[in-house]
Amino acid sequence: MTKSFAGLLEYFVVTFALKEAGYSKETLRSYYTAVEQYIQWVCRIRSIPVEDVDVTCFRKDLIRAFLIHLEENGQVSVSTRNQRRAAIVSFLGYAREVCPLYANAYVGAQSIKVKKTPKPDKSFLTVDEYECILSSIDINKRNGLMHYLLVTVLYDTAARVDEAVRMNLEDFSFGTDNSIVIFGKGSKYRRVYLTSHSVKVIKEYMKRTGRNSGAVFLNKNCKRISDSGIDYVLKKYAAIAAERMSSIKEKTISPHTLRRSKATHMLLNGASLPVIQRFLGHESIQTTEAYLDAGSEAMVQAVAEAEKQLIEKGVVTPNIPDWHDQNVLQRLKQLANR
Repeated sequence: MTKSFAGLLEYFVVTFALKEAGYSKETLRSYYTAVEQYIQWVCRIRSIPVEDVDVTCFRKDLIRAFLIHLEENGQVSVSTRNQRRAAIVSFLGYAREVCPLYANAYVGAQSIKVKKTPKPDKSFLTVDEYECILSSIDINKRNGLMHYLLVTVLYDTAARVDEAVRMNLEDFSFGTDNSIVIFGKGSKYRRVYLTSHSVKVIKEYMKRTGRNSGAVFLNKNCKRISDSGIDYVLKKYAAIAAERMSSIKEKTISPHTLRRSKATHMLLNGASLPVIQRFLGHESIQTTEAYLDAGSEAMVQAVAEAEKQLIEKGVVTPNIPDWHDQNVLQRLKQLANR
């Protein structure tokens, strides 16, 4: 095998990362993008063609300058900066095993510290805010029905954005078993059952488009939509909805916001954490507890508000937890003090 940079990168992407290291295709794609981005930057600042890239292009000072460049220009978040660093370290870790000349480059890259990421935003939408966003979509406009379906499915299935990207129409099952099989994190599958509203929208979408296979969500070029494309669509309608409901302006709206909102609404309606864990596809229940931030002041306030709305609508039954119950409040308090 050639020890040129091009040969190393090709083997890393095609064979090592996917087959030997066991990286998922999503991780592999992001790692390749990171290395490619770094190489383009190095070539630009050193005024060299890509054919001249070698081990000298992976000095510690260059890698650090690249990461600083990304942050200073507002191109990426701290977490993405850390991912770019991890990708370069991973590649150099492989390269040093094949070509010892890369050993010092690996040590230098690995010594660059991982930055502490800001505390993640754990805000969620109320049911009214979610419905306001949904009602802002005109299904009679071009792609309107698909966008309506996108927001509906993101919320009802609590799918991660990359899971939504991978969804195919043949993943849906109708009849006595209205559900979708989601290909999730860690290359694992889970079945999520659909609401009658989702089923109605999906069937109407398939009827109008005349499609029953292939990618569910498409971009303007009729290709499978990307992560950023989904984020753009959601933010577009959230901005429209915010003109009618000011509280939406105060929240960070992303596909992940819908996922957390669905999980939160399940909790407020009495679903147990193990049920929510399975629904979200989390490996551990601790992840689900941290994800929901069930002990936060915002959550306690939401619980109180949920109870008020239930009483006003006259739908409180013995099967719905009484949020004034001391056991429930004690549970929230314990989570808050962890």
